[in-house]
Amino acid sequence: MTEDDDGVLPLPSLMEAWRPPTGGKRSLRGGTLRIRSGGKGRGGSAAAPMLSPAEARAKLERIVRKAPEVMVKISGKQRGATHLAEHFGYISRHGKLEVRSSEGEIITDEKRLKAIAADWDMLDQAMNAFGKERPTSMSMVLSMPGGTTDAATIHDAVQAFARVEFEGQFSYMVALHTDTAHPHVHLTVATQGADGARFNPRKADLHHWRESFAHELRQRGIAAEATPRRARGHVQKRVRSPAHHLEARTAGQGRDLDLNRLIEERAQAFARSQNPERRVEDVLALGRQKQIRGAYAEAAAALAATGKDEDRALAEDIAGFVADMPAAVSRRLERAREIMIADRSSAAADSRSRKSDALPSAESDKDKRKPPDRER
Repeated sequence: MTEDDDGVLPLPSLMEAWRPPTGGKRSLRGGTLRIRSGGKGRGGSAAAPMLSPAEARAKLERIVRKAPEVMVKISGKQRGATHLAEHFGYISRHGKLEVRSSEGEIITDEKRLKAIAADWDMLDQAMNAFGKERPTSMSMVLSMPGGTTDAATIHDAVQAFARVEFEGQFSYMVALHTDTAHPHVHLTVATQGADGARFNPRKADLHHWRESFAHELRQRGIAAEATPRRARGHVQKRVRSPAHHLEARTAGQGRDLDLNRLIEERAQAFARSQNPERRVEDVLALGRQKQIRGAYAEAAAALAATGKDEDRALAEDIAGFVADMPAAVSRRLERAREIMIADRSSAAADSRSRKSDALPSAESDKDKRKPPDRER
């Protein structure tokens, strides 16, 4: 199939549907560039990098056929040599696992790991002219959904990803863990670069890293994708790990911070309000998903019109993908809708019950029609 065959796709609308968060780095034909965040007088959001027709079709196929989505998340920050050495001890399982450095060294000796932690901290302090409180390193976890690929391939892909993104600028350490439900890799990056740069990622950097990691996996024959949640129709945000950790801590301290309870309270308030109003973000989410659905529908129509079997098959997959998208509502609004439906059902049942109580029974009517004994 040539690029001309793929030229039917509505690239501008698809690029907008797949647009990542702004601010930080984005991939552009294999390289990276710095962009400015949208809003706050910075000139609005930047456009997503344009893909070739063939690249766009391949991405579209992966998305609608639900290729596994890679995970790249910031798992923590380490402050000072002692804290960093403890972290190295954790990712190495205290010397039981190999840790690979950005210089290619394979380390199992905990003393060597402590020495590296001291070196990173020394560089950070030497470059910290104003003595600010700041992290010495930042840790990330990279993985794929369980069962989608083997541990060795993930490990190899992460090492290639780290070389592309950080080598020559920031020191890093890589450790593979296989003792959980699915294999994952810990990547720890020094926040102080030798050239004076600071490692301070933003939301768009994380998205770029997901794309870069997914690319490395695809280079190794693994179907992997890295699309924003909204591009897959998701409006409800995931509950982040820090929120779960905060809830666990407050529960241990005898305080109540139940996230589900907070959602329930807000949903009850919305459902029982005389004049419920949607939040601005709710309205924007609905409009955004409508636009995303439209981009996929436009692509499906264009493909179906070519008359080619492979295009019709992809158009059908797109239609099914859009049909399976969740409703564009927050958890609060979803729960509020359930409450309102339950309230209406309860009110209808009460009304039927009152009407039934008001009607005379058949036996009672029969008794009323009986003539007095003296008339029989």
